[in-house]
Amino acid sequence: MDSDLETLKKHEEWNESYYFNFHDETNDLTAFMRIGNKVNKNEKSMFFYLMSPWKLAGVKLEAPCDDNPLSIAGLDYQELETGKWRLTFNGSIFNPQKKSECKVNMDVTWEAFNPVMDYVDCVDEKETRMSSRVASEHYEQFGRAFGTITIDEETFQVDGRGERDLSRGVREWASPKMWMWINSAFSEEEAFNLTKLSVEEGEIDAGYFYTGKVNHPLVKSMVDLEFKEEVPSRFKMVLEDKDKQKYEISGEVVRYGLIPMDEAMNLYETLARYTWEGKVGYGVAEFLIPKPQRTPL
Repeated sequence: MDSDLETLKKHEEWNESYYFNFHDETNDLTAFMRIGNKVNKNEKSMFFYLMSPWKLAGVKLEAPCDDNPLSIAGLDYQELETGKWRLTFNGSIFNPQKKSECKVNMDVTWEAFNPVMDYVDCVDEKETRMSSRVASEHYEQFGRAFGTITIDEETFQVDGRGERDLSRGVREWASPKMWMWINSAFSEEEAFNLTKLSVEEGEIDAGYFYTGKVNHPLVKSMVDLEFKEEVPSRFKMVLEDKDKQKYEISGEVVRYGLIPMDEAMNLYETLARYTWEGKVGYGVAEFLIPKPQRTPL
């Protein structure tokens, strides 16, 4: 396996990705952001988006790699200590449909609630090989984000919960047939993350359900996903952990942003409302889906 990993590290699409999201219920404001580095092809990429009832805008771009892998185009991450990050953004974001632009200044501290979850605890050797064209290493953690976001002249005091993701490996967007990456926090003591990855060889399920100060690794999931005009809208899930404990969760998409990733795939980043055992939570549900095939006239 070590030789296979060394081969993958030399692949042109080898990538290290840092992703954060959070949702502030008081302001009904969601932020999600990513910095990725593909050093073998000298490409650094980023996206930064805000979603609310009155704002849906973002920015996505690429640049050459440099000596600071955690900073690009006004988006900057600083790891202050283990489990604690400072996230800043200073720049413009855009809504291409409304042809509008706004200036954003964000300064947020992100603090972890749970231990880091390593996906290696969820998958076997075969599933590890199956997912190698998406990520060889995958870590998840949820936490609290607090600070300020200024949009044009209006400043919001934000205090929300969300997820961070670190992955390393070959990242070929067209490699999976589809993926679902779903997370929510019901409280500081109860949260979950699910990845359901579909590739040619089959499906890989991974993630965790955090209760009682313990990450319970997820090994199986059933997801019933409904669409509305090609956009994910509702879903019901039954998640099963290593101890055969099952969690039944329903989700409803509140709003979404569409990020075209390449010629074949669209990435939908959605804010979803979740219910589990009478409790309500909010979090991002991400869907990588093939673009609709249009019949030529």
